[in-house]
Amino acid sequence: MNDLLLIKAGEVSEILNDEEVIMEIVSKAYVAHTAGKCTLPQSVFLRFPDNDLNRIIGLPAYMGDGVDAAGIKWISSFPHNINLGIERASALMILNNVKNGHAEAVLESSIISAKRTAASAAVAANLIHSNPDETVVGFVGCGRINTEISLFLKKAFKNIKKLVAFDMVPERAEKFLDHIKTKDMDTEVVSSVEEVLKKAPLVSFATTVGVPYIHDISCCTSNSTILNISLRDFGPNVILKTDNIVDDLDHVCREKTAIHLAEQACGNRDFVRCPIADVITGKEKGRVEGKTVVYSPFGLGVLDLALACYVRKQAEEKGLGTVVEDFLP
Repeated sequence: MNDLLLIKAGEVSEILNDEEVIMEIVSKAYVAHTAGKCTLPQSVFLRFPDNDLNRIIGLPAYMGDGVDAAGIKWISSFPHNINLGIERASALMILNNVKNGHAEAVLESSIISAKRTAASAAVAANLIHSNPDETVVGFVGCGRINTEISLFLKKAFKNIKKLVAFDMVPERAEKFLDHIKTKDMDTEVVSSVEEVLKKAPLVSFATTVGVPYIHDISCCTSNSTILNISLRDFGPNVILKTDNIVDDLDHVCREKTAIHLAEQACGNRDFVRCPIADVITGKEKGRVEGKTVVYSPFGLGVLDLALACYVRKQAEEKGLGTVVEDFLP
């Protein structure tokens, strides 16, 4: 067949409407990857001269484990888009036939990317946070990713009563909390990251910073959990004192992430305890006593691939998507 299936943003959103299903797909993808059932080359970063913020990333992946699929996500991140009133990230996912290599489907993928990131955070938090009945959750950075994460955390933690947020633009934090809160939740915008860490035992960081600015978390306790989603907020001295869990050690130890800088500072990777898949399968426990736990997921293309395959299957069953006939020569 020379046809190509196109699946638009609205159709992707219509399909990815169940957080618990998404978390299950993400969990299985992590386990399959760590078990060696996937092929996952390093992500490719396209950067621009004289611009440290903007980038476009390619994430290729193959997944076996009964899925037998290959594809690549091509995702841009232009943080200043927010000031222009447009989305920071834009992405496409291409799915290839694994028998002949032909492209078979193209999906809008910024939604897939945001939801797999949020699901990863919630899966980890549910396993590693000390209090399954947590009532207070904090957010640093009040954009698209933490908005998605809040939805998934509310599924994982049923007793949340208060949301605390910090953003460099206070008005953005206000709008963020107004958007994500439910009628029975209290909210508070605070003036510093330290205040979030003091008030909330479980905190998600999803910012666009490129250089560490947090060098002390003494305000945290041994029961605190940090979801280090943006990867570059913390200095090496913080990381080296915490209980560290990652998604893939080889992937996260690059591109000047906090884990990468900590590795450079101490000359080894011994400060990372395990991948999240080992916690999912019960091989490792969720946290060690006496330390704040930090979860640092680099963001694996196999998660995008697993969700994209699910979206494609659902689209075909529901008659969604647009078939472009004779797209290929």
